[in-house]
Amino acid sequence: MILGDRDSICVVVPTRNESGNIETLVTRLDTSLSDQTAEILFVDDSTDTTPDRIREVAGEFDRTVRLIHRTGPDRTGGLGGAVLAGLRETDADWVVVMDGDLQHPPEVAFELVTTGIATGADVVVASRYAGTGSADGLASPVRAAVSGWATTLAKVTFPRRLADCSDPMSGFFAVRRSSVDLDRLRPQGFKVLLEIFARTPRLQVAEVGFEFQDRHSGESKASLREGLLYARRLASLRAATIFGRRSAAVAKIAGFAAVGATGILANSLALWFVFSVLHLDLLVAAVLATQVSTTWNFILTDRLVFTGSKRGSTWSRFLGFAVVN
Repeated sequence: MILGDRDSICVVVPTRNESGNIETLVTRLDTSLSDQTAEILFVDDSTDTTPDRIREVAGEFDRTVRLIHRTGPDRTGGLGGAVLAGLRETDADWVVVMDGDLQHPPEVAFELVTTGIATGADVVVASRYAGTGSADGLASPVRAAVSGWATTLAKVTFPRRLADCSDPMSGFFAVRRSSVDLDRLRPQGFKVLLEIFARTPRLQVAEVGFEFQDRHSGESKASLREGLLYARRLASLRAATIFGRRSAAVAKIAGFAAVGATGILANSLALWFVFSVLHLDLLVAAVLATQVSTTWNFILTDRLVFTGSKRGSTWSRFLGFAVVN
């Protein structure tokens, strides 16, 4: 199927230290796009030779392959910020977003666009859980469980907006660019698709099942910190849909309360360990457990709740926090 002039395509690939994947990715994308006029746009946050490799590979193909290399303070918003930069850079009618590690098969990219045109959808999600989709490429049972938990949490948080989407955690999707107000998006971290759904009501959604592949090269960017940021971001997005302009303040209050709740657990575990395992005096155990939970609460609050520029050093902020506690 060759699309008309009204349906131009840009494939946006956010990358970070993926030099070993570039040539294979571009080759497979170029083959699957065939005679279709479409460009490939890399938005790169790498600290290795990936941008040089992209430039080298770009010269080997007739297809337009472009690069935005973000450095220093330009690397805002993580992977989601890179995707937003790509969306702003192109004026294509359809934008396909996919990872650069080849866990998203390039052969599915064009199918996402043709499905969107055929169904009239605004967003077409490549889903691991629809049709013939599979999540077998996740690195371990733990990652698979975490991914399933994150998906369930998102759908519980946004039951209406995600009613037609089985895989809101997918990083592989096509979006009709005119359907999304880019100025409303403020992505942080990995889950830019969730950001689009949360900030853009009444999107028409279609899905294409795909098999999540094993990583070709490089290392996964997922981490405990990303998981914590995801939970915080989910709360912030929910607050934004309810409270509008006041959502930032509400999200901070909710985040502070959530951190406090985890601090109770940290305190209880520390108290049990010091009293029952180390067999110290109960009063001493209570004092030490309080220091553990205070430190725990400070780290999470300072890193995840009150982000941005801060006054004083980390130690001075910790001492002030400890005195208040």
